[in-house]
Amino acid sequence: MINCRNIEWVNALKTIGIFAVILGHLSSPLSSFIFSWHMPLFFILAGFFIKSELSFQEFFLKDFKRLLIPYFIFALIGLCVEVIKRILLHRDSLNYVYELQGIFLGMDMRSLNHHYGFVLWFLPTLFFARLIIYSLQKKALNIVFQFIFVLVLFYTSFYIELPFAIDNAFNASLWVFLGFIFYKFYQENTFLYGLPVIGIMLFLFYGIPSLDMAVKSYSHSTVNILWAISILFIFMIILKKINYSAKTSYILELWGGNTMILFIMHPYTNNIASILGDKLRFGDWYLKYFISLFLLQILLFIKLKFSNRGIFKYV
Repeated sequence: MINCRNIEWVNALKTIGIFAVILGHLSSPLSSFIFSWHMPLFFILAGFFIKSELSFQEFFLKDFKRLLIPYFIFALIGLCVEVIKRILLHRDSLNYVYELQGIFLGMDMRSLNHHYGFVLWFLPTLFFARLIIYSLQKKALNIVFQFIFVLVLFYTSFYIELPFAIDNAFNASLWVFLGFIFYKFYQENTFLYGLPVIGIMLFLFYGIPSLDMAVKSYSHSTVNILWAISILFIFMIILKKINYSAKTSYILELWGGNTMILFIMHPYTNNIASILGDKLRFGDWYLKYFISLFLLQILLFIKLKFSNRGIFKYV
């Protein structure tokens, strides 16, 4: 299986995705548009490289180390930072029992939204969603049956609440499945070039559909799905036709290849950017965005220097 770090258009797509995540969480005028497709993008990308040839133990352990260990480390760090901030600012203290239950049992957005670990719901959700799709591939079931199965999980997820973000994983499994099937079978299928047309038609009839995968909030599930994959396929069409220079490839490798740490750390840099913006009396979202990106670039350089040490080896 090809490593995604060696595919430039995939790195470019991941770079667009992480830039969108950072901007979306700064409450920019583009936020509603970004939210309509940015999380589906990452779940679809996560489906590209599911290695069904691995044994269950190999797959489980690899994803556990790559997704759940960073989740627990940075969720606890996020909680500690929030506690320190509340002490320094003389704010009400948290219910620590509730917060720890949220980290180790809930693992979803509702359980994590009182501290800087709120974005981490994505990691356990992705872990279990990938495990579901991997298991379907190991069973070698008919692709139609697989699609029906993940579709049932998807719609069931709206009516249940389960620990360990498993209901979110049911919801995300459809996106991961679409990514796996697209990358394995349909990359060059010319029929898919009609998706951008579908996206334009949806926009004309429905506008931009609202989507918040963290809380499973879809304005219209079918429209949301068609809209998101239409937007993503527009990006794919463009990015796959670009000839990337060595310098561009390096930048895409740096940002697209490190989306884990960027995703985890951008709430901190966005917060710093917002504080600086308010203190220096410039409230423009694009200036805050620039500051956050600048801080994250410094973080990437630090990670490159200490990539195999401390917490950096997990992200």
